[in-house]
Amino acid sequence: VEDLPVSASVVGEEDIREMRASFADEALKYVPAAYLKRGKFTATTSNVTLRGFPGEQKTLVLLDGAPLNDAYGGSLEWSAVPLNMVQKVEVVKGPFSGLYGGYAMGGVINFITRTPEKRQVSVETSYGSHNTFCQYISYSDKVGSLGFTLYGAKKWREGRRTALIVKGARKGQGEVKVTGYIETKDKYGRPCYIIGDAGKNYWDQIQYGAKFSVSPSEGSELSLLISHSWRKYGYRGPRSYLRDENGNPVMEGKVDLGGKYISIKPYKFLKSWGVDINNWCSLRYNASLGEGAEFTGRLGINENRGWWAQAGSGATEQGGPGKLDRTDPNRTVEGELKLSLPLRKATLTAGLNLRWDRAVSSRWELSDWLDEGARKTRDPIYRIGGRAQTAALYAQVGFKPTEKLSLFAGGRLDWWRNYDASLLDKGNLTRYPDRSTSHFSPKVGVVYKPGFVLGPWNLKGIRASWGTAFRPPTVYELYKTWSFWGRVYEANPDLSPETSTSWEVGSDQTLLGAKVSVTYYRSVLENLIYYKLIAEKHKKRENAGKGEIRGIELEATRSLTSWLDASWNFTYQHTEITENPADPASVGKQFQLVPERMHNLTLLFHRGNWRASLAWHYVSKVYSTSDNSDTEQGVYGSYDPVDVLDAKINYALTEHLELSLAVDNLLDREYYQYYKAPGRSFFVQGEYRFR
Repeated sequence: VEDLPVSASVVGEEDIREMRASFADEALKYVPAAYLKRGKFTATTSNVTLRGFPGEQKTLVLLDGAPLNDAYGGSLEWSAVPLNMVQKVEVVKGPFSGLYGGYAMGGVINFITRTPEKRQVSVETSYGSHNTFCQYISYSDKVGSLGFTLYGAKKWREGRRTALIVKGARKGQGEVKVTGYIETKDKYGRPCYIIGDAGKNYWDQIQYGAKFSVSPSEGSELSLLISHSWRKYGYRGPRSYLRDENGNPVMEGKVDLGGKYISIKPYKFLKSWGVDINNWCSLRYNASLGEGAEFTGRLGINENRGWWAQAGSGATEQGGPGKLDRTDPNRTVEGELKLSLPLRKATLTAGLNLRWDRAVSSRWELSDWLDEGARKTRDPIYRIGGRAQTAALYAQVGFKPTEKLSLFAGGRLDWWRNYDASLLDKGNLTRYPDRSTSHFSPKVGVVYKPGFVLGPWNLKGIRASWGTAFRPPTVYELYKTWSFWGRVYEANPDLSPETSTSWEVGSDQTLLGAKVSVTYYRSVLENLIYYKLIAEKHKKRENAGKGEIRGIELEATRSLTSWLDASWNFTYQHTEITENPADPASVGKQFQLVPERMHNLTLLFHRGNWRASLAWHYVSKVYSTSDNSDTEQGVYGSYDPVDVLDAKINYALTEHLELSLAVDNLLDREYYQYYKAPGRSFFVQGEYRFR
């Protein structure tokens, strides 16, 4: 890490074991400049962003070097990443399109899985609040030069009542006088009422997979990773808080709240259910060619498909009409050839990268919203789809003129083509013309190690880098037109890539026995995609926004005693939309879903068979609207500051058996991340490992 011209972090296997992480994104919770957005355990839209870049499509996520960002929307399913197989997570921050192409604007996150080297059996089981069960089993062995790991996992949660039914009232008199409603406000501060909830948000997931590794010859390795995940989510047991004069629950009618009324129907208490299926396959070959030269070849398939169903007017908990949205196929095939050659005082890395994407999203009307197969017609009433192809050449030179000085320069040229795109809407088929463009992403950097010592201060390194990055528009942004509450949100097949120019400067040192890192960074973003108002209740996506990010990262780690370690980091990032004719109200405002400040402080205790951690995690308020008008806090739909204390205790009962107790939100703080946070939560776990 100290030899890179950028700020970088590594989360090791032991770091993950010290925290309570059920999903892969939670392993990044304490990384500097990383913002984890997970409103609940059963979140289907959780994401991680880096360096203040808004939207998960601006952070590239890899699994053993293979991209996980999908073809449809550039997002990924974090719950499908096999966290128990991960050996470490490498996080490099800043623009990396010069090596990795699109999506790598805020940085790159690479999950690296363990290579099977010996026989080992692992069994883990845990139970937590809200009837949360997690089980994991794996078997690893090595026969000759062939190593393999087989694994399986299951996560099941009965869930909490997370989705509240919140309605505004009108002046007037209703037909049924009710009690039980709760006065509140929406995220804009407008008065409204909580009248019920959609039920317990359940989660049922199964994962299994394998990794094979073989050494065909000395200095070479061929590995294959296969991963499958299936999960179902939804809500059970919707209920109304409203009661009539006889104490009976009310879910339908024009209810009277005393001078105000709300019109309700049973289907308004129902939320969607769905299924997501993720299949990942990655074949990788590494070979040492002698004299420091290395070759890497990689081929991967990333398939993410699924559907979700929602109730329509007239539906009840037992069934009735609805709609089905299905994304299938949603597939990426990607390959890379890379060669590293040692030169005199330098190393040249060059490669070729190819990627093919295909995504189709369809909608049907259902006669029964609880049955995915109850489609009224064979053909969908709405369907969008398209394909994309990317070809890229890249090169980077690392030059070391002296022992203290390292220079880096490189770039990548991407050719992007979008084709075979169409829209089917109520029988009318529209075909879009093919489009193509190219983008060159340069990057330069320098690392200087002065070896300067002044008393307790040892300046170990100074680093600086500059680069550009881009993100091509996704199939969803180009072609998906949708409506909500009578408002139309139109896609735009003529969108251009979003771009950014970034630079950073930083230093690494030791001070009074602590490792200290300081980094200042700045980015200018252009061609940001926003919705532009073109008519009343009608918006269309446009490349219109410009913005700036200015931030600082501070990080320090130190061993306080032989049995107690401490780490602390702080991130401040000022984000601002500087120009946006598509959405003028956003100018001068903070980026959506990007915090201004983040703090993490962790204490690690280790003595004998005991290990324990205590972690403080703080994130300032974020805004979900472009004009930052959602200022109300402590209400459903708001994004409040997060200020929590998490703890975990591990005890090795024997050489092979370990028990642990984890407590999230130890102080039982009440706050909202759209949904109300779960409060103090307990998790107990037993882990058996036989080697």
